Amino acid sequence: MRLSDWLGTVRTAFAHPARALLTLLGIVIGSGSIVLLASLLKSAEEALVLANQSATDSDLVEVRADEVPTAQRERTRRELTRGDGDLLDGAPVLGGARAATEGRRQGMALVRGKQKPVGLVSATESTLSMYHLGVEHGRFLTAEDADRRARVAVVGHEIFRDLYGGVWDGREKSIQVDGATFVVVGVLAHKAYIGSTTGTWIWDRKVAIPAPTFDATFAANHQVQRLFVRRPSGPGALSLEALRGLVRASVLRRHLGVENFKLQETEGGKEDRLIIGTVQGLLLGTGLLALLASGINIMNVMLVTVTERTREIGIRCAMGAKRGLILGQFLAESAILALAGGALGVG
Repeated sequence: MRLSDWLGTVRTAFAHPARALLTLLGIVIGSGSIVLLASLLKSAEEALVLANQSATDSDLVEVRADEVPTAQRERTRRELTRGDGDLLDGAPVLGGARAATEGRRQGMALVRGKQKPVGLVSATESTLSMYHLGVEHGRFLTAEDADRRARVAVVGHEIFRDLYGGVWDGREKSIQVDGATFVVVGVLAHKAYIGSTTGTWIWDRKVAIPAPTFDATFAANHQVQRLFVRRPSGPGALSLEALRGLVRASVLRRHLGVENFKLQETEGGKEDRLIIGTVQGLLLGTGLLALLASGINIMNVMLVTVTERTREIGIRCAMGAKRGLILGQFLAESAILALAGGALGVG
C-alpha cells in the first residue's frame, strides 16, 4: 500500500468519531488495566518484603537452633554457636559463601522509670540489608563497635517513641536492658508489619547491640539462635539446594552427628510468594478479561463497518480490487484503532 492509501485508511478508521472514541475507550480501559495491575502487583510484592520481619532474601540459607531428637539426647554434642559461623564463613567447600550468626533473647528495657518488654538481638553491619531495615536517627552499628566491644545500641522505632517520647535532640541517651546499660547511637526507621501483635519479635520492639558485646554480657558460651549463609554469586556458583546440603553436612559434622538444628527456607518468604501468586492470578485474569472485552469490541465495530460499506466493497471488487487488498484495509483500520487505544492506555 502507498502512503496515500495508509492515510486514507487512518481517515476511514476515524470516519465516525463517536464510534471510534467508544472503541478507543474500551481498548484504553483494557490495556490500562493491565499496566495498573502490573504496577499494583509490583508494589504489593515490595510492600510484603518490606513488612516481613524475617530475612527473606532468596539467596540465604537459614539454620536455627532446635531441640535434640529423642534418640540422640544421650550423645555428646555441640550447640549452635559463633563457632559454627566461623567455620562456614568463607569456607572453600561452600564456594566462599559468607556466614553470619545471630543471638537473641527477651529482655526488659528501662529508661527513666519507664519499662518496656523488648527483644535483644546481636547485630552486624550486614543486618540492615539482610532484614531490609532503615535508620531514622543517628547511625547503625559498625565493625569498630564490634572490635571495641562497645556498649552501644540501636533501638526500634516503637521503643524510641514509648521510652524517649520520639524526640532525637542530639543528647546522649542510654537504655538499660536486664541490668546492662548501653548508649543509644541510633533509631531504626519504622518497619511496618502485617496484622497486630504484642510480641517483641518485630523490629520496632528490638534492641540491637554488637555481637561481641552481646556475648560478653548475655551469652558467655557464645550460643546463637540463628545462622545465615549467603549463596555466592557469579559463574560456577553453587545452587541454593547444593549449598543447603553442604551447610547441613558441615554443621552436622561439627555437632558430632547430633541434629540439634534445622535448615529451612524463610517461612515469611514462602508465604509472601504464595500471597503474591494468588493475587497475581486473580488480577491478571481480570485484566485479560478486560483485554478480551476490548478485542470483542473491535470485532463488533469492524463487523458493523463492513456491513455499512458493502456497497463500497462491491464497487472496488468490480473495479478489480483483490480480496486480500480489501481484507488488508479492514485489518489495517482495526490495527490503527488497537494501537492508538493501546498507546493511550499504557500512557
